[in-house]
Amino acid sequence: MFGSFKLSTEAWMGVAAASVGIILLLLARLFAYARANTKSHLLFRKQKGEMKQLDRLLWQQELELKELHDRMKSLEESSHREVVLFSEITSILGNVQDVEESLKAAFVRMLEILSIDFGILEFTGRRSMTIKVHKGCDSSLMETLDLIAERGWVLEGNLGSFSALTFEHYQKSRNLQVMASAHSLLCFPCRVKRRHLGFFVVGFHRPHHYSTIELDGLHFCAEQFAVSFQTFLQLLDTEELSQLRHDYIANVSHELKTPLTTIYGYLNILKSYPAELFQENEKQEMFSVMTDECQRLIRLINNLLLSVKVEQESFSGTMNPVAVSLEQVVTQTCRFMDRELKAKNVDLRTNIPKSLPPIEGNLDLLYQIFQNLIANSIKFSSKDPVIEVSAFEEGNHITISVGDNGVGIEAQDLPKIFEKFYRAESQAATRPGLGIGLYLVQKLVELHHGDIQVASELNKGTTFTMRFPIMAVSTLAHGTFG
Repeated sequence: MFGSFKLSTEAWMGVAAASVGIILLLLARLFAYARANTKSHLLFRKQKGEMKQLDRLLWQQELELKELHDRMKSLEESSHREVVLFSEITSILGNVQDVEESLKAAFVRMLEILSIDFGILEFTGRRSMTIKVHKGCDSSLMETLDLIAERGWVLEGNLGSFSALTFEHYQKSRNLQVMASAHSLLCFPCRVKRRHLGFFVVGFHRPHHYSTIELDGLHFCAEQFAVSFQTFLQLLDTEELSQLRHDYIANVSHELKTPLTTIYGYLNILKSYPAELFQENEKQEMFSVMTDECQRLIRLINNLLLSVKVEQESFSGTMNPVAVSLEQVVTQTCRFMDRELKAKNVDLRTNIPKSLPPIEGNLDLLYQIFQNLIANSIKFSSKDPVIEVSAFEEGNHITISVGDNGVGIEAQDLPKIFEKFYRAESQAATRPGLGIGLYLVQKLVELHHGDIQVASELNKGTTFTMRFPIMAVSTLAHGTFG
């Protein structure tokens, strides 16, 4: 009994050993499978990550392609807008018949094409001629835009030469709320070469970044506006020059004809009638009138010739200046014009000290200055005419004035009396002249390094005041008195 149990135990141990072997084998296979499964899982995870990365790359590429497409579309639209801007602005400004309306239409169209919210355009020409256009802004905003244009400011963006607008500058507009809806302001000067003719200011109601195409378009428009306005001014100059030439020829003809007619008339009388018919005083009166008219002709011709010479750059080099006493110049001028002064019953008073130091100048040209001023006072004299010439030393200058009690000059004419050929409308029909006498006076005074000013009151008189630099001692040693 015990022996069979022993065999059974051994058998059992064999079975157990076999079972353990089978279990170990199964575990080995399970471990091998687990290893293989783990490797496959890791490989799968790796492949899944690579797929996600690939999807991400594809998504990024799609975004880049879309962005590129949008950019190309935007460039295409911008290029088209730029072409439209160039062609339309050029076409609108081509209307030279009404330049003011053309500038207004072109500026408004520029704002529309570039989708700009508001702006102002301003040009200022001579004789107070102003062109001003505004769109999308009220008067208070225009006041601030004018301030910005005057200073050359820009509110936003980094555009190099432009400077920022500060809070203190807002205060100058006296309305801090006015700029609440104004952004991205730019001011563009309108120039032809270096000549500043005007400007325009543009802006948006929201922050806006200007593209290169927009800036190029605005610069193009600024140049075209300036060229158009310059052409307009040149056309005005041409028309005025044509009218001026016509008036000049007519005036010269009249001014030459009048004294010649008088001289010819008296000569005819003296020739046609026997000498015994005339008393001596009558002859002397005729000769006196003819002499005065000859002097008038000489002065007129001298002025005409000199007005051409002084405009030549080389003229100042022919002056040959010497030391000149203004007291002697005035005395000689009064002596030369004595007959004309007596004929008009002019009371000429002079107060020029002989002790005044000399100035450096050309004697003949200085005579011309005082002849023209005294002749001008005679021409515009009134009842009981008085002309006063006085001078005094003032620092390094001599101040000398020529005043009268004549008809005077209207306030609106005072700034223009030194312009060539200018004649006040109120006097042009009743007083002879070409409008070059005072022009020459100013030019000749400036050639002597002096300046001239005028003060006048209607129906009370006019005074011309000149200042000449006193001649330096070192120069005086080499000069002579005139």
